[in-house]
Amino acid sequence: MSKLDRVKHLTLEDVPKAARTLQESFAKDSLARLLTCHVKDPKQKYELDILLYEAYLRQHIAKGICLGIGELEENFETVAIWSIPSSIDDGIESFHTLMAAGYGKLWEKAGPEGQQKIFEGMLPLLHDTSAKILATDKRFKNKGVYTLVYLGSVASARGKGNVRTIFEYMFKNYIDTPNSNNIAYLESSSPDNIPIYNKFGFHFYKDITLGDKDKLDAVEGDDYAVMNVMIRGSFGQDWTGSATPDSLHKL
Repeated sequence: MSKLDRVKHLTLEDVPKAARTLQESFAKDSLARLLTCHVKDPKQKYELDILLYEAYLRQHIAKGICLGIGELEENFETVAIWSIPSSIDDGIESFHTLMAAGYGKLWEKAGPEGQQKIFEGMLPLLHDTSAKILATDKRFKNKGVYTLVYLGSVASARGKGNVRTIFEYMFKNYIDTPNSNNIAYLESSSPDNIPIYNKFGFHFYKDITLGDKDKLDAVEGDDYAVMNVMIRGSFGQDWTGSATPDSLHKL
């Protein structure tokens, strides 16, 4: 059995286990902490985290791709959530899809502060950033876009090569198929991951910030989170040496 055979396409039945994987993986992540730091009760905070990941999973199982490696009794070793070039046209952001995924329940559970952070802060920021980059930077226009929404592993899985397996599976079966013209896009909330993603052909594009970084004595994870936008060119080609967005308008 090849290592790619370990990859499982997740179904709705897998959502609870996959959500627990992501919750454990991102428990100390600055963005994840920022979204729920207003919730002081640990149990309620955990439940809100789970609702968020479950909603993302259902949404992308319906209109994207969700993958898992190493199914365990309570979770998976590794889980990845991707949107695909047809996701928008297929209705990934439609009211029906969002309600079926559980975003209505997430809204109710989040409370006013959580609603502002998640629904008025994070989701529009991530959507608008990617839309602007892909629409205005001619290096990436008219290409199919695969967006890595989440990629997380539990502690016991690290060092097993699961991240490489996820990327190789996606490159072989979707992103780098013959005669395709696809790019891959992600927003990482950990600078430690930049060199890891570099290994798979991603290059840093820009930083974006959610929250108030300029606040006096601002603390990352409590007041703000920084996300590193990274993009992989078609078939892993390095796009960083090509014309910049500013110079493109002068060509």
